[in-house]
Amino acid sequence: MIDASVMGPAGTGKSTFVARAVGRSDVGSCHDLMSHTKEVRPVRYPHSDGIRNIVFLDTPGFDDTSITDVQILRQISHWLNATNIKLGGVLYMHRISGNKVPGTLLRNYDMLKELCGKDNFKHIILVTTMWDEVTEEVGSARERELQSDFWRSMISFGSTIHRFEGTMESAWKIINSLSMTPPVQRRPLQIQREMVDEHVPLYRTAVGRAVMATFTSLMSGVREIFNRHASGTRRSPSSIIQDNKSLLRRPPSLPSTSSDTSSNSRFVGTGVRSLTSLGICSAEGYWGALDQVIPALRAALGVAELVRIPYLKDAIAPSLSVALSIRVSFRRWLRAQKYLMLSYRRP
Repeated sequence: MIDASVMGPAGTGKSTFVARAVGRSDVGSCHDLMSHTKEVRPVRYPHSDGIRNIVFLDTPGFDDTSITDVQILRQISHWLNATNIKLGGVLYMHRISGNKVPGTLLRNYDMLKELCGKDNFKHIILVTTMWDEVTEEVGSARERELQSDFWRSMISFGSTIHRFEGTMESAWKIINSLSMTPPVQRRPLQIQREMVDEHVPLYRTAVGRAVMATFTSLMSGVREIFNRHASGTRRSPSSIIQDNKSLLRRPPSLPSTSSDTSSNSRFVGTGVRSLTSLGICSAEGYWGALDQVIPALRAALGVAELVRIPYLKDAIAPSLSVALSIRVSFRRWLRAQKYLMLSYRRP
C-alpha cells in the first residue's frame, strides 16, 4: 500500500493531479484559483504493478477563502490520527505560472515543514504545475529560483522536485518516485508524533505555533497601516483623484489577489500613505490596506479556532466577511473604471 497526501495552496491543481492519476474526471479537478476540495478526501486506486494499491489523500488548499488554515490542519490531523496511517510521501503542489512567491505561499511552506518535520523532508516531493500557462524559458527560470532560494532548505534535507505536465503519464512518473518503504518502517509525520504519541494539543504543536507566529507577524503590518493613517499628511482630494487615474491607466490586469503580506508588496507604500485625516483614500491605498487586513483577519480567525475561543471567533468572522465583500466590490469597480477609460479613448 502506498499512501500519499496531496497538499498545497488553493488552485494549484491538487485535485487535477489526482483526477489524471486515476483516469477520472469526477474527482473535483479544477484549473483556476478557486479550491474545489473542502474536506480531506481519500481516493483509492490500484497501482500499475497490479499488486499494490495507492491511496491519494486530497486535501483542501491552504489560504482558501471559505475555510481557514486551522480548519484544514484539524481535518488533516484528525484523519491521520484516526486512521493511524503513516504516509509514504507528501506531494506539495506549486503553480509555476505564478510570477512571484507572496507572503501566503511562504507561510504555507512554513506550515508544511512544521506539519511534516525535518525527518520526513526526504519523503516530500515539490511538484510544479500549470506548465501550459508559461513558456519553457520562463518556467525554467522560476524553477531554478525556487530550487536556489525558497526550497533550498527542504532540498538539502532530501526533498525532490518534479514537473506535472497535466497527463496521466506525468502523474504516474511522480507517483513511482515515492518511497517504497513498507508501512511498518515509515516514520509518522511530526504532527502525528506530537498529537498521538505525546498527546500535545494542536495549538501547542510545531505547526500550531507557526500559525500563532503568522498572526503576530500579520498584526504588525496592520498596526503599521493604522499608524500611517494617524500620522499621514493632509492631501487635497484632487491629488488623490490623480493617483486613482494613474492606477486606472495601468494595463487591464487587476491587482494581485494573492494576499501578499510581505513588506515589499507592490500595493503597500505610497498608496497606503494616502490614508489621511480627510478620510479619503486612493485606489492603491484601499487595495494595499485590504491586502494587509484580510490575511490578518483570517489569521486571527484561525487563532480563535486554534485555542477554541468561540466568542472571539464570532467577533472576527463578520469583520472578515465585510472585508472580503469590499475586496470583491472594489475589484468590480476597478473593472468598470478601466472599461470606461478604454471606451473614452476610442475614436
